[in-house]
Amino acid sequence: MTKKLSLILLFILSVLLISEWIYPFAELTELSTASWIILFITLSLASFFTHLRYYWTIPLHIVMIYVVAGIYYAKDGIFSGQWFSSFFQITFSGFSDMVQFRPSDISMDFIVIVFLIALWLLSYITTYSILRKQRIMSVLILTVSYLAVINTFTDYNSSWAIVRTVLEGFLLLHLALTSRIATPNRLNGNSLKRNGIIYHAFILFLLAVFVFSSLILPKKAPIWPDPVPVIRDALGINTTRTVGYSEDDTELGGAVKKDNATVFKARTDNGHYWRVESKRIYTGVGWANEKSTELQQFSSGDNFPIQLSEETTGEAKTAEISFEASSEYAPYPYGTQAINSAVDTFNANLTTEKITPTDTIKNYTIELKTPVYNIETMQKADFSTLPDSFVSKYTQTPSKLPKRVATLANKITKDADSIYDKTKAIESYLSASGEFTYSTDDAKETPNGADYVDQFLFETKIGYCDNFSTSMVIMLRTLGIPTRWAKGYTPGEGEKDAKGDKATYTITNNNAHSWPEVFFPGTGWVPFEPTATFSNPENFQEPTTETANKPDTPNESSSEASKPDTTEKTPEQTDGSSSTGETKQAEQAKTDKVNNTLKIPSWIWWIPVGLIVAIAAAAFIFRRRIRSYLLLQTLKKNPIFSKTYLKLLKSLASYGYIRQSSETLRQFAVRVDTELGTNDFSKLTKIHESNIYSQTSGDRNVTTAEIKLFIQIITLLTK
Repeated sequence: MTKKLSLILLFILSVLLISEWIYPFAELTELSTASWIILFITLSLASFFTHLRYYWTIPLHIVMIYVVAGIYYAKDGIFSGQWFSSFFQITFSGFSDMVQFRPSDISMDFIVIVFLIALWLLSYITTYSILRKQRIMSVLILTVSYLAVINTFTDYNSSWAIVRTVLEGFLLLHLALTSRIATPNRLNGNSLKRNGIIYHAFILFLLAVFVFSSLILPKKAPIWPDPVPVIRDALGINTTRTVGYSEDDTELGGAVKKDNATVFKARTDNGHYWRVESKRIYTGVGWANEKSTELQQFSSGDNFPIQLSEETTGEAKTAEISFEASSEYAPYPYGTQAINSAVDTFNANLTTEKITPTDTIKNYTIELKTPVYNIETMQKADFSTLPDSFVSKYTQTPSKLPKRVATLANKITKDADSIYDKTKAIESYLSASGEFTYSTDDAKETPNGADYVDQFLFETKIGYCDNFSTSMVIMLRTLGIPTRWAKGYTPGEGEKDAKGDKATYTITNNNAHSWPEVFFPGTGWVPFEPTATFSNPENFQEPTTETANKPDTPNESSSEASKPDTTEKTPEQTDGSSSTGETKQAEQAKTDKVNNTLKIPSWIWWIPVGLIVAIAAAAFIFRRRIRSYLLLQTLKKNPIFSKTYLKLLKSLASYGYIRQSSETLRQFAVRVDTELGTNDFSKLTKIHESNIYSQTSGDRNVTTAEIKLFIQIITLLTK
């Protein structure tokens, strides 16, 4: 294989190898394409492969970083003055946030800039390892480690990327080894030239056999349990939860993953909120788990011990519940009158209002009536009749709740005439004002010392049902309105029976949901729906008196919130995490937002930082070789002999050849020559001493003969 062809193949394989760093980064950060970054590393490697000097490569890379970042983020084009100023502002602010350890404030455009800088350094190290040392193992290990970490701790599947990397690495190692064997003075160099085609073909054949065997041969199951979950928990990076009902709501916030697994099916007349429990104490970061012993035991068929509504209407109906797997809790709708099941005994927690069977339950039937939510009655409700202890219990807020939350609540409700109107005003502000975006992917974690509600209302304005419902509860409480936080499931996806009188609703983990409940004297606990893009499935009766003639105001809900929800919800129209699930409108809004600005998860910035740390570690490991390389580069510039000799002494020290205090310079030179098997250093030492004591040649340049001596010593050191 000719030297030129070998160099071309090395270049192509280097591009492919470094590209493996780019694909997961582009996918995890939702870049529109990875092509521009691949072009960046192609040009970067080309500049190093063609031995461009640093005064060309540095400006070239700065310009390329500016252009590539601009292609992704410059709204007015990369040549606009706005992008020019934004580029430097982004860079300065990003480095400031990194130094001050504020990862949540680092923007995506800065992450891309840092990643490009890291790729610049990686390109240089790769070129140096291949062309100078004919070795690639260090870069290969870094790449495999990077992909393994990405595969373990993110959603990116890098299984095939690791396979490609190993193949590319073996080919690079093979070509690098071939170049070393083919160099002059190698005993088997001529043999390699004669049998080159056979040699290369045999290596490719072995690689093909290994890959094919690894794909078709059976794999043994792991003996040890997966340590990754433990590691993730220990490092505190388990920030992305899976949707579904969970008892623990002590720390809310962060993104959640979808889960389409079915929890239960309900055969009933129309959709309902499937209530599981309620919570009362807000801590500033979540809802406290109350340790209550207020348990009331009841039997199958008994009157339901939890009466949420003070009035119901119509004939009793039934809802048939069937869990996919046995459950330790029993969801129930508003208006529940009794539960009938083969499990005879149930416990009702009167504090959280959670129903648990004495044994696990899989099937049961609920008797229910339609609760009455009369808007006129709620508008005229007399809250002065409520006991102070009750109001105090359900208007609790943390002592450190920022004052601007209450200020905002008062501002929104300043024109409302009744407590019901105030409640609807806040519900409408959260769900229909356009100020807030529904997203399960872009929801942020609560920083240390921050308040969950305050962060959502004034900082991020992005979240899912937990954010919306908790914010409504706390804003209402600042107004003195008794409110609590309820959680369970949305109606799910319904399919009509053949007769058409009932429908079977499928409730999945994606339907897990939370909502606020407000207490109205004469009505009871009333559910509201502040989450953007969602509608309330419960039936609200319009006023029948003169209040019905009032003009529509922003305080009034939409007709969909005031009328029974006769439409069937699809999986996309349900929430879930301990609440998630996105509507089609929410997904469209999310798509539009991504087109304008990309939001990043908090862990993303660790990728370029980790890359920089890895490169710094490699630089430390190979520091002696780097020092030797720099000394060789210095010799090409015909430097001063005395300065070059001192640099050689430092290089010797880095390899462990340290002059003792009792040694003369000549004695040290003899010791070094003895260990290296040469006498070149002694020759240079004599020249150095002669220069020192000479009055005419102390600052003279290195001669050609002396350069050869320096090179021979450096070559022996690196070997």
